[in-house]
Amino acid sequence: MESNNNTAGSAGTNNDVTSNLAVNALSGAIREALPASTTSTPPGGAGSIGRVAVNFMTRDSDAQFIVDTARILAGMTGNIAFPTPTPALAAVTTARNAYTAAVTAGQDSKLGRSLRQKTRAAFVVLLRQLAHYVEDSSAGDRTLLMSSGFPLQQIRSPVGPLPAPTQVQFVHGKTTGTAIARCRRLAQARGYQWRIAPAATPTVFSPVVTTFAAHAQFEGLAPTTVYIVQVCAVGTAGTGNWSQTATVLVV
Repeated sequence: MESNNNTAGSAGTNNDVTSNLAVNALSGAIREALPASTTSTPPGGAGSIGRVAVNFMTRDSDAQFIVDTARILAGMTGNIAFPTPTPALAAVTTARNAYTAAVTAGQDSKLGRSLRQKTRAAFVVLLRQLAHYVEDSSAGDRTLLMSSGFPLQQIRSPVGPLPAPTQVQFVHGKTTGTAIARCRRLAQARGYQWRIAPAATPTVFSPVVTTFAAHAQFEGLAPTTVYIVQVCAVGTAGTGNWSQTATVLVV
């Protein structure tokens, strides 16, 4: 069984190496076109930098991990974009062979499971080092990164200003001179800012109160006075728009 699996893996690797010749030609053209400054920051700024995804190293099943790492070795073999892999591909291949042998042995004993875990851990150490080399050598260029066979992290679109919170409520508290404000939670909000004012002077707000939760409590309010409250969400782009007002009669 071990021989069949290794043969299949080798055939897949050979096919991938052949198909990677076209990628090599493109990679060489891209590297010649990139200015020297891209060795530190690629065009488009930091937000455009490609990153290797490494979570598959711990998330993959044994069978899937063998397939995924075969693709990486195929992509790296003879790839002119990565002329001096660190660690050497021979060392990575040796570690993969040891791990594959432990998996294909199919031993479900305590010793067998321990051997699979040990060989996979040693293999992952080398893969992580190789991933760092690939990122550094590519200067974050996503086309070069894809040619390596490593999966890439998804590009996250920046979150703009958050909308004004909705479903704002303002109710009196359990004790005299207190009130509690609430709003519907926004998934991308890092926090909330609240401001209150007497309804008689709706533009004279008290100092803003900041909370992490979508609610806030106010104390020291004048009893038998109507107050208004507004809230805005705080995100990565700063504060959003203020919400519609809600009112409460403080007791």
